[in-house]
Amino acid sequence: MSSSRRDFFKKLLGTGVAVAGIPACAPDIDPSPLLDVPAPGEDGIVSLVVQRYPDLSRVGGSVTLRFPGGTGQENLLVVHPSDSTYAVLSATCTHVGCPMGFDGTEAVCPCHLSRYDITGAVTNAPATVPLKAYVATYNAGTQVLSISLKSGDDAFPAVINGTLTLPFSQFPALQDTGGMVSGNPNGYGKTVFIFKLADGTYSAVDSVCPHQGCEVGFESSIDGLLCPCHASQFSKGGVLTPGTGLATSDLKKFTATSDASGVVVTIT
Repeated sequence: MSSSRRDFFKKLLGTGVAVAGIPACAPDIDPSPLLDVPAPGEDGIVSLVVQRYPDLSRVGGSVTLRFPGGTGQENLLVVHPSDSTYAVLSATCTHVGCPMGFDGTEAVCPCHLSRYDITGAVTNAPATVPLKAYVATYNAGTQVLSISLKSGDDAFPAVINGTLTLPFSQFPALQDTGGMVSGNPNGYGKTVFIFKLADGTYSAVDSVCPHQGCEVGFESSIDGLLCPCHASQFSKGGVLTPGTGLATSDLKKFTATSDASGVVVTIT
């Protein structure tokens, strides 16, 4: 094991990240080099002049983009698997939250050797949850890679003027107590969960775990939201369940109101 890799695992141990069970014969994969970048603008676009960054400009290279604290934006793994081809994924492994590396072909977790292809799909366990993928376009003429942090699912309603509108005609589950809808709206770029609670009101919460930025998912066995990285649990209202995982605060919440036609969520 290289000295740089030993230093990496010492740092992980110092921050409380679980690294038990690291294979002794693991290949020498380190997390991708960090690149600090400014917070994105209102349009959610991050632009990189690729040739300025040797770790990214070479084929097989990669960098991890780190944004200023307080922006709520997770680190991003930017990879260059072939000429003029780039991909952007979450830089946090969905197994236990380790920072990702790249072997020239696939994203690899240095802790337990989970592997993902450049679409974010898992190709090797122990991870079972895909990495989130971001929309990125490369202009070969200007050598600028543009990453859209607010791109979402075109099949889900978009955020327009700060509001997400969910008609009952399109989302009938929201008319039933206990009903849930989730999706990644254009104009926000992260999954939002909307629940109809037992008292008839609505809850809308963000999917980003406040511990390390992993994306939570709904887990029926706990009737709430679960972070796959460190097992933090949250209620349908986004409240952290005491004694679970490593998170220390609740999920981000949005205001949700309803009328006869549907539910409106104010996205801020």
